[in-house]
Amino acid sequence: MKTTLIAIILAMTTQFAAPQSKSDKMYDTFSNKDGITGFTFSKNMIDAINIDFGEEGDGKKVTGDLHQVRFMSYNPEKGNLRGYEFIDKAIGFLPKTTYHKIEDNEPDDDAEIWVSGGKKNFTECHIFIRNENETGTQFVVSFYGNFTVNDLDKLKKSGKDFSEN
Repeated sequence: MKTTLIAIILAMTTQFAAPQSKSDKMYDTFSNKDGITGFTFSKNMIDAINIDFGEEGDGKKVTGDLHQVRFMSYNPEKGNLRGYEFIDKAIGFLPKTTYHKIEDNEPDDDAEIWVSGGKKNFTECHIFIRNENETGTQFVVSFYGNFTVNDLDKLKKSGKDFSEN
């Protein structure tokens, strides 16, 4: 009887558990590691913030329903990996069958955008920012939800500006 009750509880728990993103493994792997700093904004916190990536009111915004924003930085001087190794390893956690790299007209070695979803409608957007200085801090900023990005170049620029401050 006890075994049956435990099996029923386990079955009910797995049915109601929220589906995890494939990118959660990236954040879970690096959490609590030397050199890593990370934080998450929940939906309630995001709703209180107007995310605008435009300049002087030109209207370049992430629009739609954002559920979560995650941030992770890596300081190679405190960790075991070089800066480029951290970024390459982090990107490696994104399955290429689910995520694709956004190729822009002006290639940029400092930042990469990886998304899950369609051409302009996304469920996830991950910005990987490489520091030119190999011993400098590297960054990952991730957006989760159902949203569109009117201008990915502005998003990438804003992510880079954010990492420089």
